[in-house]
Amino acid sequence: MDSSIDFPLIHLSSDFIRAKEYLEAIVSSSPDAICTTDMSGKFIYFSPGAEEMLGLKAQGMGNRYAYEIYQGGIVEAKKIMRLLTENEQIKNHETIVKGKNGRFIYASLAASLLKDRQGNLIGTLGIFKDISARVHLEKKLEELCRTDNLTGLFNRRHFDQSLKQEWARAKRQNYPLSLVLMDLNDFKLINDSKGHKAGDRILKSFSALLRDSLRREEDMVFRFGGDEFTAILPGLNPHQADQVMKKILHRAKKFRIHFSYGISGTPPALNIARLLQTADAAMYRMKKTS
Repeated sequence: MDSSIDFPLIHLSSDFIRAKEYLEAIVSSSPDAICTTDMSGKFIYFSPGAEEMLGLKAQGMGNRYAYEIYQGGIVEAKKIMRLLTENEQIKNHETIVKGKNGRFIYASLAASLLKDRQGNLIGTLGIFKDISARVHLEKKLEELCRTDNLTGLFNRRHFDQSLKQEWARAKRQNYPLSLVLMDLNDFKLINDSKGHKAGDRILKSFSALLRDSLRREEDMVFRFGGDEFTAILPGLNPHQADQVMKKILHRAKKFRIHFSYGISGTPPALNIARLLQTADAAMYRMKKTS
């Protein structure tokens, strides 16, 4: 064969090999999980980054499906495939995958459809970037924005948002809702005579008592400001809420904590302003008689 023909073929072949090796080196060194699947969702390629992130070995992944790595399972896999079918590629899609040691990883997914030279769909390419640190930081900052530094309870800002949401939900689903306002008795006197540290200890103790006494899943308790607290009790009418508060009042006395409270609810309150006014008035009536 003529060398003028052989040489370009050899040259192209060596360039192809070098390019292939170069791309493999990039993929292998990436900490991101890089995966390809066929159109049925079965894995074809599983990168070293995917092995490290997900705690799975590439060997044997050819018999497994992409939906197995998602926290949302097949529902999430179908959602991603629908987005791909509609757009051919997706960027910055946040999802949750199953990591090693049973932990869940927040990931940003970039994915695209793979086609052959004739334009036929042959599979998908997905690149998962671990964004868990960023998501956890955002959650921490969000938590700090809605909690009181001293007591760890929700703060006044979060109370305003939560009351609007719970009020709307109670009206929509037609169930009772109670609001409780609380105020520690003689707290200023304790602060002035024993110091702010003693006052802080009482605030923390009372906050812990409220947390332990209310339903963890349904009820929400807030530091309203200073020595004032409030609680939102979904599903309880004012009479039921009063029974709960009488038990807390009894428990508080064992810790030498004395407080007054006022309750309002739906029904009979017709709006949020009235709900707050009624509870506030009831609290001060109890304070005058205690």
